[in-house]
Amino acid sequence: MDYFIRSSIEYFFFLYGIAIFIIYFSLVIFASKAIKKSKQKTTFLDVNYIKGSNDLPSISLVAPAYNEGKTIITNVKSLLSIQYPFYELIVVNDGSTDNSIEQLIKVFNLVESSDLRLSSKIKFEKVKTVYKSVEPKYANLTVVNKENGGRADAINCGIVYSKSSLVLCTDADCIIEQEALLKMVRPYIDETEKEVIACGGIIGLANDSIIKNGILKEVKLPKKMLPRIQVVEYIRAFLLGRMAWGHVNGLMLVSGAFGLYPRHRLIEVGGFDKDTIGEDLELCIRLRSHMEELKKPYEVVYIPEILCWTEAPPNFEIYKSQRDRWARGLWETMFKHKHLFFNRKYGKMGKFFFPYWVFFELSAPIIEFLGMLYIIYYIATDSINWPVAIALAIAVYLAGCIFSTIAILMYTKNYSHYAKPKMIVQLLVASYVESFYSHPVMLYAQLKGFFKKIFKIDTGWGTMTRDGFNEDDENKIV
Repeated sequence: MDYFIRSSIEYFFFLYGIAIFIIYFSLVIFASKAIKKSKQKTTFLDVNYIKGSNDLPSISLVAPAYNEGKTIITNVKSLLSIQYPFYELIVVNDGSTDNSIEQLIKVFNLVESSDLRLSSKIKFEKVKTVYKSVEPKYANLTVVNKENGGRADAINCGIVYSKSSLVLCTDADCIIEQEALLKMVRPYIDETEKEVIACGGIIGLANDSIIKNGILKEVKLPKKMLPRIQVVEYIRAFLLGRMAWGHVNGLMLVSGAFGLYPRHRLIEVGGFDKDTIGEDLELCIRLRSHMEELKKPYEVVYIPEILCWTEAPPNFEIYKSQRDRWARGLWETMFKHKHLFFNRKYGKMGKFFFPYWVFFELSAPIIEFLGMLYIIYYIATDSINWPVAIALAIAVYLAGCIFSTIAILMYTKNYSHYAKPKMIVQLLVASYVESFYSHPVMLYAQLKGFFKKIFKIDTGWGTMTRDGFNEDDENKIV
């Protein structure tokens, strides 16, 4: 019986590992096809053509802000300088306790407006004041000052105050590329057979890059190893993950830092869920479920270019808090929508895509931890086959390095941000030390997040303290 149990456990870990390898290999193929397809579409519908069009859909940028005093002015200026003919910017001050609102009033010459709104479909905390600028150059800026309700609550408020057909949800601490909206709107113009219900772009990390007047002037790799490893994580996740899943219309997540949605669909589903930490994942799944129930063809699209820049956690304390929060958000969303699991009513999402998230996103940290306990047990009982164990460990490590290398080379070949040979080498080095440097910390944070959900320990959003943009010191983010 002991031999049977041991063999079953070993076969399980072996088959799980093989499944992950096959999935990642498939993602590489799908991502390659997706990039090629995206470049072909770009050729026929380039930015200059879109820029000169008079029938573009209007876009509302909704940027929630909470205690962003260090960066609020720089980032609002950045958001106001975006190249797009028909857009408005709605900054929602979510009950900040710092001087964010005072800075906005002073710098943008804001005055109170009587534009107070109520919504029966989307709920949010009480709005104190709505501000508009008296300066014509800031005519498309609206600042909503409301009581604190959290990020999702603030975005919901912005959705209600928006006047456009499309709503782009971002963060006040993000820097958006100047032509980002012109690129993001392409799928909504180009797609005729399916309705695009969400569109996202790759998020870049701008630590140590050069910023001037809210515009990214020069991309540099972070000096610290932890943020540099996160650049590799983002490239791998966005390029091999979301681009590949988007190719087969299996994308279940559009980043909350940069996602474009039809406003009427957001209102139909009630906006973002204020009770879920992973509100971006939850919204995308709810939108997909809504379209499946309506039996309407739809698509979730990803743009394979860095269109939005933000700041990575610069130290392990903030990194752990972020990954803890992501893990709790994943747990909440998977259990909230457990009715989708192998549910044929919801098409491929119910039969394939949602089960994948359960088996290989939610379960992966747990299975990795159980595998470690299994190895420790056999070391303690002196029954481990060391040559086989070492060979397997090396094989797993090399497999991870191979997929990271492929992602880095695919990105640097197709896009110019990190195309310098020195940058490529630095990214490769970061990917090779990731398993020993940051991955154990990430695993600990994920398990900690799951532990909190299992035992109903509420720690809220957590902290994400940023160093901020330092434009006085050669305009660098430090």
